[in-house]
This record gives sequence, structure tokens and C-alpha cells, in this order.
Amino acid sequence: MTRVHEHKLFFALWPDEATRARIAGAVDAFVRTAAPRGRRVKTERLHMTLPFLGEFAELPPALVAAACAAAAQARAGSFDCVLDRFGSFARAHVGWLGCAEPAPALQVLFERLVEALRAHDCHVARSAQFVPHVTVLRDIEHPIEAAPATPVRWPVDEFVLIASRPSGDYDLLARWPLRV
Repeated sequence: MTRVHEHKLFFALWPDEATRARIAGAVDAFVRTAAPRGRRVKTERLHMTLPFLGEFAELPPALVAAACAAAAQARAGSFDCVLDRFGSFARAHVGWLGCAEPAPALQVLFERLVEALRAHDCHVARSAQFVPHVTVLRDIEHPIEAAPATPVRWPVDEFVLIASRPSGDYDLLARWPLRV
């Protein structure tokens, strides 16, 4: 059976290599002690999803252009994101590393992006409550009880637009700086 929607389009925070290494180290320590069963997300794919624009058979160029125009108007400041707890979304069978107390600037960035996208007539999928997290495990067998993690400080100074291809690879389509 062929999947109809194989391309995904979304905004994200994209960690630098040093932050990716710190996240991977925190996950290594958690897996050693808690032994959750699941498939690790590859280090090069770690990110925090912001507004999700949907799944498509082919990426609509007009949507990509509108999303880029919206992102250029979404003004927000740089901030530190602290990832300091593990948990899971049982219905999605994913384990994550997230924020016990998200930085207010992170919520501001998310809201300004959603507002700008709507102003550009972009449908924002999955726009329910924003739960800042980095998916680190997939196909977990059992829910992960919320557990503290050694904090990973992530200096955030930009956000990106990502297209996920049918192969599972990510294409970074554009980047926007966050102002100090």
C-alpha cells in the first residue's frame, strides 16, 4: 500500500552540533538507567517542532512561499531553552526530552509564527496546545513516566523551515534569525 502523504512541512528549532551532542548524552544516560524500549532518533534528526503545516503527496510551492513570507514577519528574541525532563506521548508511542518550565520566549515565538502563518492564509495543523519537546525515542513499548533529566541548555538564536522527504531525510529550506 502506497502512502499518499509522504512529505511533511514544519517549522522547527534546529540545534547546533554541540547541543545535539549534549542531547544525545542525556538520552544515553536515560536509556542506561531507565531502559525504555524504543528506537533512538538519529542525532542528526533531533529538533523541536514549532508549527506543523501538514503532510502532502508533493510539497506545494505556494505554501512554502507563503510560509517563508510569514516567517520573515514573525519577530521574536533569542533565548535559552532548557531541556530537563523525559516523558512520552503514549498515543504516539514516542519518548521525548522536554522543558519542565519552557522559556516564555519560546511560547512567544510559537504564537507569533502561528499568527503570521494565519495572516498568510496558511493552515496550521496540530495547533492544539504547544508542548515543547525533542522526540528522542520512537516505537516505545510502554509510556515513560515523567522523570527529571540532567539539564541541557540550548541557546536558540534561529528557527528553520523543514521539509521531510519520503526517504525520511530532512531538507532545511530556510532559516530566520532571532533577535537579541
